[in-house]
Amino acid sequence: GSDIGLPRSVYTGAWWNRHDSEQTTLYADLEHRFNANWKLKASALRMNERNASQHQRMHGNVQADGSGLSFADWDNLFDSRKAGLDVYVRGRFEALSLEHDLTVGANYAKYTSKDRFGRRFTSGGNIFAPDHYRPAQNYETILAAGGTQSHTAYDISQSGLYGSWRVKLAEPLTAILGARASWYDYLYADRTRDTRSTVSTNARITPYVGLVFALDRQWSAYGSVTEVFEPQSERALNNEPLKPITGRNYELGLKGELMDGRLNASLAVFRYDHRNRAVTDYDNGYACDDWYCYKSSGKVRSEGFEAELSGEIAPRLQLTAGYTYNTTKFLEDPDNQGQVFSQWTPRHMLRVWSDYRLPGAWSRLSVGGGFTVQSSTLGYDRSFKVPGFMVWSARVAYQATPELSLALNVYNVFDKRYYIPAFNETNGNNNYGDPRNLMFTVKYTPRL
Repeated sequence: GSDIGLPRSVYTGAWWNRHDSEQTTLYADLEHRFNANWKLKASALRMNERNASQHQRMHGNVQADGSGLSFADWDNLFDSRKAGLDVYVRGRFEALSLEHDLTVGANYAKYTSKDRFGRRFTSGGNIFAPDHYRPAQNYETILAAGGTQSHTAYDISQSGLYGSWRVKLAEPLTAILGARASWYDYLYADRTRDTRSTVSTNARITPYVGLVFALDRQWSAYGSVTEVFEPQSERALNNEPLKPITGRNYELGLKGELMDGRLNASLAVFRYDHRNRAVTDYDNGYACDDWYCYKSSGKVRSEGFEAELSGEIAPRLQLTAGYTYNTTKFLEDPDNQGQVFSQWTPRHMLRVWSDYRLPGAWSRLSVGGGFTVQSSTLGYDRSFKVPGFMVWSARVAYQATPELSLALNVYNVFDKRYYIPAFNETNGNNNYGDPRNLMFTVKYTPRL
């Protein structure tokens, strides 16, 4: 369970590892202004995506001499289509001596996919001597050697009608009311086992209410409550998708415009209470497409606060800073009550970035720097901690002409060695963050 201490240059794949990704996206936006107060906007999107890979991984519980690992040979092919449309009308008007802002709209989204993979495990790996020259593998050779396969398909569509009404009740007080009616149809087909599962939801209403109170010309206080309804595609042991997530989100906060609008500040306190969120079902092993199934959690809570500051804090000096404190835990659950819910959500996170444009004859040159720091998180099964980290970055930019700019970005300035919080397990999925690296950018913006 402890850190092996490998250098970041260690590679456990094979010479034939490859990944090909192809994505085609078409989109269109149309906006029409009827007059100064009313407008119509429509947005459409179509995306086709194909991902194919053949690769070797190594994972397992490492022994003192480096043994105990398995080679995992994979051949993946994921082919998906997405389409979306959103149309809304927004306008301002006066009625009953009150100022109103009204938005009414509708949207539709469709997702289909046909996925396939083959996988085979072979023992005999050693982390101190990875074998990069094993014979190349593909879907046919993996199955011929006794590997497992999976053929699945998704067909998911969702549509909705939504509206929001913003009304100024009094000089300092504004109310915001909103709601959405959602329709959801889900089909999952396991073509390997010839099984299907479906879920349908009709006209599910999720309301929203908020109040904004202007304390003075610079500061406003606000509060909001939102109902939650979120369908899930994760599947349980019986191959059926989990029930939709339900719950409420609460938020209270302050927002301010300081220094004649050059500096923005905000502070928010939040609490999210949700039910039925998916959690990994470890007890039944790899029972869903040779991987873990899921089960619905009981009541889970995320709560904390956020503070942000952004803008020009001094002549030519821009600053963006944000701090988040967040805890997540199971409030009611037969297996995990009292434990952390979201394993890789840090309790503390601070991000700071500043940029300074030099004065006088050096005004074309700007320099910037900042850091991200976050506290420790947990491994996937909550049995160990993933250490927190602090990473610095820097930037130098030069505006050569009004059309041409040059920039040099340095990421991870001090070459910090750290693990990315994700699906970290004792037997794998522990990936290092990027070492120190540079990016040089040339940007030309013609004046037409």
